[in-house]
Amino acid sequence: MSFPSIVTLDIGGTKINAGRYVNGVIEESHSFEFRASASSEDIEDFIIHCIDTFFIHSTVGIAIGVPCIVDTQLGVVYDAVNIPAWKEFALKQRLERHYNIEVYINNDVNCFTVGEHLFGAGKGYNDIIGLCLGTGVGSGFVIQNQLYQGHNCSAGEVGEIGYLNSTIDDYCSGRFFELQFGINGAQLAQSARAGDKEAIDAFEQFGQHLSHAISHLLLVVDPQVIIIGGSVAKSFDLFIKGVWNGLAAFPYQKLVSNLVIAPSSLSDSALLGAAQLHLASKR
Repeated sequence: MSFPSIVTLDIGGTKINAGRYVNGVIEESHSFEFRASASSEDIEDFIIHCIDTFFIHSTVGIAIGVPCIVDTQLGVVYDAVNIPAWKEFALKQRLERHYNIEVYINNDVNCFTVGEHLFGAGKGYNDIIGLCLGTGVGSGFVIQNQLYQGHNCSAGEVGEIGYLNSTIDDYCSGRFFELQFGINGAQLAQSARAGDKEAIDAFEQFGQHLSHAISHLLLVVDPQVIIIGGSVAKSFDLFIKGVWNGLAAFPYQKLVSNLVIAPSSLSDSALLGAAQLHLASKR
């Protein structure tokens, strides 16, 4: 028996994850290096290339998570911090004209959070936060088993909150290691795991900064679980102690004692979530 398929994309600041969703699973996926500073035309062409890689005769839809605010009805993306060409870009309209099938677009972290809620570390919880740490920082909310995205699909954009001399983005994403230590987080993680004290201390500092972002989220949402995703989540074991140390200063310790913070255990959470949101939009 042949099932319909959905091509699903997770667009980030440095890469695009793409795959094919069939009957509740990501059948195949691949990560493409992405030049986010390109023109809107070049970005559109590259997205089409990623979609074409997984487009087959049974494809009935395309679902995309994007790192910015979205009009989910019109599929227009706005003010992508890490994609300068996307100030206002009618992505849904352009792709539907090209493929002549339905396209669904939502925020990338919303897609991640829904994927974790249905298939990953958030399964079985009613109230969860998905917190993605990559090129920037973003969060998504599932409240009483429903995605909450706000009036403009901007709920959870915690990275833009002012913090110290900049924003949370500069202290709780991969930028932190580049800006403060002049090295990328993956290289620093190797040193930390080899016992380098300065590298270990760097991740302790990162965890302390991240606890500040989490404090904001706890005061707004009061979740059961926070699930950490994104490229920096690969170093979860190195920074989680710093997070808990930072949360020791949180004013409501009962809330902290009931909180679970866990890393994502799925590689394709956002792809799964985007496909599920696409399917839900058709009901």
